[in-house]
Amino acid sequence: MSSTPSYGGQAVIEGVMMRGPRFASMSVRDPNGDIVSYVKKADSLSQKSALLRLPIVRGALSFWDSISLGVEMLMRSADISFPEEEKASKSAVDLSVVIAAVLAVALFIVFPAVVAPYVVAALNATGTFWASLVEALVRVMVLVAYIASISRMKEIQRVLEYHGAEHKVIWAWEKNYREINDRIYLDKWGVPEISGFLASKARNESKLHPRCGTSFLFIVVLVSWVVFLFVTPQGVASKVAARLALLPLTAGLSYEFLKASAAREGGFWRLLKAPGMGLQAMTTREPEPAQLEVAADSLARLVEAERGGFR
Repeated sequence: MSSTPSYGGQAVIEGVMMRGPRFASMSVRDPNGDIVSYVKKADSLSQKSALLRLPIVRGALSFWDSISLGVEMLMRSADISFPEEEKASKSAVDLSVVIAAVLAVALFIVFPAVVAPYVVAALNATGTFWASLVEALVRVMVLVAYIASISRMKEIQRVLEYHGAEHKVIWAWEKNYREINDRIYLDKWGVPEISGFLASKARNESKLHPRCGTSFLFIVVLVSWVVFLFVTPQGVASKVAARLALLPLTAGLSYEFLKASAAREGGFWRLLKAPGMGLQAMTTREPEPAQLEVAADSLARLVEAERGGFR
């Protein structure tokens, strides 16, 4: 390949999910200490037509794809990690997703829209600019407080370590993919060889990555501030409805910004990326070697699937 595919991932329970253009893979450490892997076809909705691949449109669809696939893989990883536990029914899972979505809307859309006018009034500020800025700042504070509280939960620490493992292995792939491709062709490398190579290279890589979903969340807040400057309905209900209606546009613009900024260097771009990278420091932990092995196995299987098999 002339260039490396843009692979992404997500930490799940005792494992890592990796996503490519056409497939998704997941590797999980089961209670016996073995790595259990799962690969599925996962074409993005944006691949179905040229119209859906247009900038912004593809970002909105990618956002939806990531959520739906992430929930599916999270539940599958729970089944592998806790085989003796009673399995939740599909209706119970669907209800949990709905509840989570309602809470997200309440925290990140309704609450800032309700609180911002009181803050603006207390500051004796007037004008659309200040109203939108205060609402964005409230949204940032809610996001930081939410991430900080979640990241301190004892039950979530292992997931944060796998999140770090995911980033380190993706870095290892992006920096060494040419050598890996050569070894596949010349030395007939398969999943075990690629996995071992990635795990060894990943140990010295950063646990932070500019394309992380945590950075995406901050970019969404930043982009929403700009978008909402031009949409200023009166009344909380109207504001909430407008923000929900504009969510696909905001997600699409944020996706394009994240994709563009990830590949750029320099002081200006580092400044823009700094808040998102700072949030990642709260959502990642340094992984153990065994966790790197799981993340590397997941990515190796994704590479195999995307290539149609090595041999």
